[in-house]
Amino acid sequence: MRRRKLVTALGTALVGGVAGCTGSSEPTADAFAVASPELDAGGSLPTRFTCYGAGVSPPFSVERVPDPTAALAVVAEYDSGGVTDPLFWTLWNVPPDTDRIPAGLSRSASVAALGGARQGRREGGDVGYEPPCPQPGQPYTNRFQVYALGERLDVEGGTDHDTASEAIGNAVLASRRITVDFERTPTP
Repeated sequence: MRRRKLVTALGTALVGGVAGCTGSSEPTADAFAVASPELDAGGSLPTRFTCYGAGVSPPFSVERVPDPTAALAVVAEYDSGGVTDPLFWTLWNVPPDTDRIPAGLSRSASVAALGGARQGRREGGDVGYEPPCPQPGQPYTNRFQVYALGERLDVEGGTDHDTASEAIGNAVLASRRITVDFERTPTP
């Protein structure tokens, strides 16, 4: 499990390293751009993306995918303060020409709307996006990491998040992270 934190850190480090290497002296750190129309980095996770709302997956827009990207992937985890951070979503084999990952993906092992992309599952849980669900007064820092992969993954949809995350980490060309917080306020 310590390996997953290393893989996440490595993927982040690769953004300025491998993704920026094109053989020219021009820096290309901005070659991979990811945003979300509903997630503001450093802001709060909208309730609709948690178990206290609709519990749907958030949308992402993707631009300037680096060559030779073969697929895109998303890994979402929240900071639990421990050695490993619980994963609540893995999505991989999104076609590299995808410019938009829509909100509210179906909770299925294969996502037809994204060219047959695959989703993982929490151990003992359901496939797809598992919305964050902190207890009142317990803050969560949620990290959504979008990856450009150098190869399509030979990992079946519905596999556990840890296995999918490890495979994603082994194929990273570049990545971008959006970090948001969420804290459910206690109700009187």
